[in-house]
Amino acid sequence: MKKNLLILLLFFITNFSFAQGFSEVKKNAEQGDAIAQLNLGNIYYYGEGTLTDQKQAFYWYKKSAEQGEAVAQYNLGIMYNNGKGTLTDKKQAFYWYKKSAEQGNAEAQYNLGTLYFNGEGTLKDKKQTAFWIRKSYENGLEKAKEFWDDEELYKY
Repeated sequence: MKKNLLILLLFFITNFSFAQGFSEVKKNAEQGDAIAQLNLGNIYYYGEGTLTDQKQAFYWYKKSAEQGEAVAQYNLGIMYNNGKGTLTDKKQAFYWYKKSAEQGNAEAQYNLGTLYFNGEGTLKDKKQTAFWIRKSYENGLEKAKEFWDDEELYKY
């Protein structure tokens, strides 16, 4: 009996705490806080059940990205690239990956390099591919080194 009561109590505390946290994040996001907008986008993107809403995630990531938040720019690039919460648009994916990559985001640098490599959202450009894949590896992304070696990007 005590165990069940404890589990029930923990359940209510956790849910109440989440509801309070969500309300605070949403309030701050609505007031223009770029980090809160990014966090709210994450809540909607990764949320469970009724909180999962790709269109809302896209909306809040875009708000944050437009204020220069590199992670939000990268996330927006992913959403455009994969058609999550919006239509697939490789040119927009390229644009947002580049914004984030220029701020040093290794994942964005890698994705930007692959867009140059495949000619998606931009023209094929092996020099730009090599530049961004090398940057990505220098910023700690191991899969960039594999891509560099596999595609012999040292030639460019």
